[in-house]
This record gives sequence, C-alpha cells and structure tokens, in this order.
Amino acid sequence: MADKKYLSTVSKFFIPEGVNQVKIDVGLAGEAPNSAIWLSETDDRFVIGIEPLSYHWDMIQDFETSNSKRPYPTNFKILQLKEGVVKLDRKVVCEINDRFYKLECAIDNVLEEGRRIFYMMDRTNGASGSSSLLKPSAHHPHFIEKEVEVPVVSLEMVLDDMDWDRFPYIEHIKTDCEGKDFDVVQSIGKYLDKIVYISSEMADNVHHWENSNNQKEFVEFMVNKGFGIKSLGNGEITFINNKLSYLVEKHNLNCATLGF
Repeated sequence: MADKKYLSTVSKFFIPEGVNQVKIDVGLAGEAPNSAIWLSETDDRFVIGIEPLSYHWDMIQDFETSNSKRPYPTNFKILQLKEGVVKLDRKVVCEINDRFYKLECAIDNVLEEGRRIFYMMDRTNGASGSSSLLKPSAHHPHFIEKEVEVPVVSLEMVLDDMDWDRFPYIEHIKTDCEGKDFDVVQSIGKYLDKIVYISSEMADNVHHWENSNNQKEFVEFMVNKGFGIKSLGNGEITFINNKLSYLVEKHNLNCATLGF
C-alpha cells in the first residue's frame, strides 16, 4: 500500500497492473466503508483514500484494536490496512493487493500546498466523521475536542500524478467533507471533465458549520459544467458527466456508495 503524507516530498503513486478503474474517496472517517465496498466489488479497481486525521488512520490501520462504540449495520464492510484486507463481520471478504493509496491530508480549493487548522470534534456516542476544516457553529451537536494542523492540497494537485494515458477518466469521486464539499469538487480544477461520477454530501446539517458551502450554488455549478443529477436522497447527491455517460455501460461503471 502506498503512503503519501506530504505531496511535495513523496514520488508519484503507483497503480499496479490489472487495474482498470480508479475511484477517489475524500473523507474516510474511521472505517472507510465506501473504499471497502469499492475494493471488494471487483479486483480491478484502485482507490485513492484521503483523510486528514491520524486518529482515523489508526482505526483504518487496525479497527479491531480501536475503541469505536458506533453501531454498525450487518452489511457494513471495513477496510483494514494492517492485514491488507476488507472485512465483513470480522471475516475477510477480499485482499487489497496494493490497490489502495493512503493520502493523509485535507482537501480544499487552494492554489498551493499549505497547512490549516482542522476542527476535530468529540466522538460522543461513537461519532467519528463529524470533523471539518470549517469551524463548528453553535448549532453543532458535538464540541471541539482538539484543533489540529493538517496539510491541505487540492484534488487537482493529486490528479496531476495520474497517468492519463493509461486512465483517460476517473470512474467516481466521493466527498464527505462536512460543509466543504463544493470547495472540494471545485478543487478538481482542470480535471473535472475527466470524472464520470461525483457523489457528495448534501445533508441538512449545513447550519452546523460557519461559512458552510451553498448547496444551491453547488448544484448550479455542476449543471453549468455539463453534469446531470443521477440521484438525490439519503443526504447525498450524485452527478454524472453527460459527456462521459456512454462509458457507464461500456465499462460497467457504477456510483455505488454507502451514503451519508
């Protein structure tokens, strides 16, 4: 498994032979369930997982030694980097085999690498995915447990490393970024027209964050960029690139996520 903590100091990531599809998971929380789903669906998919909190990476490294008390549905798959596998009910359902790329940073619509304060919220009642680059408002149900400084880059910087001759498109990007999803998608920059599906959090909790992204502007931006709305519900919106929609049936692409 590749590991890229600071973009400027680590070489280009390696995608092994036999991979035909690439997905990007922005905001893993402590279990990376969507990455787990994607890796277990097919053995020819590569996933770039992006998450800023080392606490969450510790859980993803070895979930069974974590103190998570969160209730999980019976079909909840979990990524386990220590063993290099995906598990369901503590049983191995697939091996990763270098198909997962770890990037420990936050994503924002920035022009250069930097460092920003990330608000790590408390984990009362098992909550593990409610932290953000945005400062929580008085309406947030959790409190700030810690303010941590994290590296921040754009998705365009990450995608600069992609071998576009080998992979002319990205199958799917999922973002779950607590009020910052529009900024994250905008940060794709010049590569936006190379993405088939984009799924983003579209929940009713935007009032939890100060200066949260405007969801109406987000949708208008995507429509103006040539994307249609594939689905909307369960706190998530999925867009499809109209120009690349022919690839879905041709290459058996999908936009399956666990939702938010």
